[in-house]
Amino acid sequence: MRYFLTCILFFFFEQSLLAQLAKPYAFDFLNLSASARQTALGGVLSTVSIDSSAADTYVWLSNPATNHTGLHQKLSLSYQPYYADIHASSLTYSRTIGKGGSWGVGIKYVSYGEMDSYDLTGYPFGSFSSQEYAISFNRSHQSGPFRIGLNAKWIASDLANYHASAILFDVGGMFIHPEHDFTLGLSLNNVGLLLNDYTSFTQSRMPSDLRLSAAFKPTYMPFRFYVSAYQLINHYEAYYQQDNNEKPGYVNKILRHMSFGGELLLSKNFQVQVGYNSLKRSTLQLEQLSGGAGLSFGFTLRLRFLQLDYARAFYHVAGGFNHFTLNMNLDRLNFKRN
Repeated sequence: MRYFLTCILFFFFEQSLLAQLAKPYAFDFLNLSASARQTALGGVLSTVSIDSSAADTYVWLSNPATNHTGLHQKLSLSYQPYYADIHASSLTYSRTIGKGGSWGVGIKYVSYGEMDSYDLTGYPFGSFSSQEYAISFNRSHQSGPFRIGLNAKWIASDLANYHASAILFDVGGMFIHPEHDFTLGLSLNNVGLLLNDYTSFTQSRMPSDLRLSAAFKPTYMPFRFYVSAYQLINHYEAYYQQDNNEKPGYVNKILRHMSFGGELLLSKNFQVQVGYNSLKRSTLQLEQLSGGAGLSFGFTLRLRFLQLDYARAFYHVAGGFNHFTLNMNLDRLNFKRN
């Protein structure tokens, strides 16, 4: 345990120093929301509720400690048609092995489609495709009201003739209140080793992030509140206004690190979610028109062995995008035997 905590502190202080350097990000697709429910609640959730019927399988891609026994034999598929013919998809599977804790495997893939290529004189040079993907392995363990978890993942990026890869880690913890519907999650994401960069002169850095999220449901209220703080070690790029390069006020600085969500619990099998991301609204809205930037909503529908999550999020006046997630409980599938 002492060695585990030492590694966490080392990664934290190392990345805090690197976050002050103006180097370009690599593998920023890792910060895309992995599930529709996460998108609907603001996009950066790193905790889950104590509701055992909720199949929040994808959240362990953000916080490895959120994988738990309630996700045993859960398989999830997610599809996100993004802007400009960009498509993101994910697959995760979780399993609990007795006293060995909970385990998971996941794949995250983003395709940027086909793009035209030109030489230095502007002459057409054909087309090329670009894609990025991550393969993740998860391990989490619970002791009393606390959970800890670790993700190890291999990342690859193919952008035309340029390639980069890395081995990254997520470490996380979670507190589950023993009496009230309250959870608190903390995670340090995307820290590790760059195996090879796009070019010999590129100095890419990882999209490291420190996140803190809380979920709370008042005892007699059919509503659950979510609040998340993120980009806690990468703050400088979020502090400037988009148009006039002026620094926002102190309160606005704090809000640009936070997202808020709420979930209306209409029944055990149907919930409605809403979310608000202040950074997206501040940096992506037009001067005279917001276009709903930063807002999101969605719903969850549960059947016998299926859970369907849908979300729609708005980043710009040009329109929003949809996100679909299908969660399946493999233990409840009945196959007829001959």
